[in-house]
Amino acid sequence: MSAPITQEQEAETFAAQEAIAATLQHYIDGACTGDGGLMRRAFADGARISGTYGGNAVEWTAQEFCEIIDKNGPAPDLAARLVAIEYAGNAAMARLEAQNWRGTRYTDFFVLVSQGDGWRISSKVFFAHSRA
Repeated sequence: MSAPITQEQEAETFAAQEAIAATLQHYIDGACTGDGGLMRRAFADGARISGTYGGNAVEWTAQEFCEIIDKNGPAPDLAARLVAIEYAGNAAMARLEAQNWRGTRYTDFFVLVSQGDGWRISSKVFFAHSRA
């Protein structure tokens, strides 16, 4: 049987989940505004993005992905919802559901790391529902 969680542990858990959500909010805000620079703040150096788009496997660096965001512009009608956060120590995973990102629904799975300066996305794997 595990020991009861202390108030300090509860506060740390809440703060970590809030910090992870704040990182993902940079991602969402970058998508909504079409600002790749804002979105780039969410990614760690060396981060990779992969998935299937239009039936084709794609893979980008974070920089390449953010340049695509800049090129394609804002998604003002985007509705995004963070549906899961799990973490242990300095490692985390999160799932985001996004609807109407310029007409497409996405499911994103993120792996995040905390390296002292906050949480950053180290990888993203996505599924583009209507473009599968």
